[in-house]
Amino acid sequence: MTVRRPGRWAALWALAVLVLTLMPASDVPRIGWAERLAVDKLVHAFLFGVQGILLALAFSGRPAWRRRAHPYLLALLAAVAFGALVEILQELMGLGRHADVLDLLADAAGAVAGLTFLHWRGAGAAR
Repeated sequence: MTVRRPGRWAALWALAVLVLTLMPASDVPRIGWAERLAVDKLVHAFLFGVQGILLALAFSGRPAWRRRAHPYLLALLAAVAFGALVEILQELMGLGRHADVLDLLADAAGAVAGLTFLHWRGAGAAR
């Protein structure tokens, strides 16, 4: 997967995630069956899976002498920290949304899934 300027794509994706996750609760469509199936958690996992992939690609592009930690570990930590920030902002901004530990767990699971996909894809390309 060749992504030109992955740091910029990661930043743009983070901006899109902020826009989507910090919308006022009144602007978020309510669909009964989607709530029962926890589609919200799948959306969180997808958003942060993509974020994890983009961050890993951005961190992988750094020169080897500047890498103190594995790019995937950095990407996972950054994605989870970003997810925690989103949850805190949802609670503090008075938009009718609230912090949810399960959303943060879905964010982390999505980041892990995205990084696992990236690793498997890279391992397959190396064969």
